[in-house]
Amino acid sequence: MFLTDAQFGGNMRVLLFGATGMLGQAIRKEAIRRGHILFGAARNGEEINVDVNNPVDIITAINEVSPDVIINAAALVNLSECENDPGKAYLVNARPASILSRISLERKIYLIQISTDHYYANDGDNLHQETATIKLVNEYARSKYAGELFALTSPYALVVRTNIVGFRRKLGAPTFIEWVIDSLKNKKQMSLFYDFYTSSIAVSQFSTILFDIIHLNNVYGVFNIASRGVHSKKDFIEALANRFEYQIENPLYCSVHEMSTIQRADSLGLDVSKAEKLLGYYFPEMDQVIDALYLESEEAGT
Repeated sequence: MFLTDAQFGGNMRVLLFGATGMLGQAIRKEAIRRGHILFGAARNGEEINVDVNNPVDIITAINEVSPDVIINAAALVNLSECENDPGKAYLVNARPASILSRISLERKIYLIQISTDHYYANDGDNLHQETATIKLVNEYARSKYAGELFALTSPYALVVRTNIVGFRRKLGAPTFIEWVIDSLKNKKQMSLFYDFYTSSIAVSQFSTILFDIIHLNNVYGVFNIASRGVHSKKDFIEALANRFEYQIENPLYCSVHEMSTIQRADSLGLDVSKAEKLLGYYFPEMDQVIDALYLESEEAGT
């Protein structure tokens, strides 16, 4: 085993790349709740300053921390940036995983690569198992998939495909949920996509499930962690508005393909039965995801 029972008792050392992002913040909170020792790594504002484009920075961080687990949540998720600069997308979304996987292999460190669900298109609200055929329709998907392949060159790697939603509370950089709530509050017109399907899960719920898997020990390969079932963006926003007791002002019902110049994967439903069977419990459904977002918003006074 790569981790001992004693380490699970509260002193597991976790090195988290991408610690300042929406997911990174949630992972930190969950790690602390469980009594683990987490070292955040990011360009600035964390325990360790790291440029993930610089292999020396990555190796230095690992040498300083001597982690039991490495979680790579660093990513360039802006589709336009990836499309306009494929080299940058590769340097952020793929190349660091190649360095981390080599170190994981050499030192037998558990590596968790956070991936995406942007791999499926043109099959509506289907749920995709981990073995489903992948369609790489843009540079974001290509770079993230390359990151998966690099990570899996280590036998100690876990690749997680997901669609996370939540709060980051960073001025000038709203998350999808923050944008939706702001639009609802200020009665802004929104485009509701009826043909863009996802299995979104709150970052808090995702982080809980992720650590439950880590604690099982020796879980490798590709796993989906998402909500149970699939929903359109239209249905999700309508349910969110209802839970937060807002009216949607003059919604524009449209196809995601009418509103974007970038080719998008549109059928992002994830089948989570493999991970559910592993853990022995059901993952949250859409209404439970929205309830979690509502509670988080209430706690923060959003």
